[in-house]
Amino acid sequence: MPDLAPSSSFDGMQDFLQKIAGAVQDLRTALEANDMDRLPAALDLTNIALDAINQYPGGAEKLKGDIGQFPEDQKQMLMSLLDEASVNHQINGDLIRLAMQRSAAMQSFIAQQAPSATYDSEGGVPGSVGGVLSRKV
Repeated sequence: MPDLAPSSSFDGMQDFLQKIAGAVQDLRTALEANDMDRLPAALDLTNIALDAINQYPGGAEKLKGDIGQFPEDQKQMLMSLLDEASVNHQINGDLIRLAMQRSAAMQSFIAQQAPSATYDSEGGVPGSVGGVLSRKV
C-alpha cells in the first residue's frame, strides 16, 4: 500500500478508502485469529492507512467534506467504507486491550506457578529479609 494518495475522482476516492478499510480489516482478522505471524505486517499496513487519513489535505474532516461533494449514492458508498474502517479501528483497539489483559493474566498465572512463589522448605517466605518481604513483588 505504498501509494495511498487519493484523487478527486469517485474511483480514486473509492480506491483510497477501500485500501484503508482493507488494511484495518486485515488487522482485525489477524487479532481475532490471534495470528502473531501476520500481526506485524497488518499493524504496519494499518499505520500507513491511518497516516494517509491524517495526511489528507485538511485532515479527516476535509476528507468527509470532499466525500460530501459526490452524488448521494456515491457519497453513501464512500461513507460506508469510511464507517467500516472506523468501526473496525475501534474494535481493533478493544481486541488489543483484551490481548494485553490476557497476557498480563498469563504472566501472573505463570509467576504464581513458579517455585519461588511458594514457601521454602523451612517455612519461610522466599525474598524476605529479616521478616520484611521483598519489594520485588
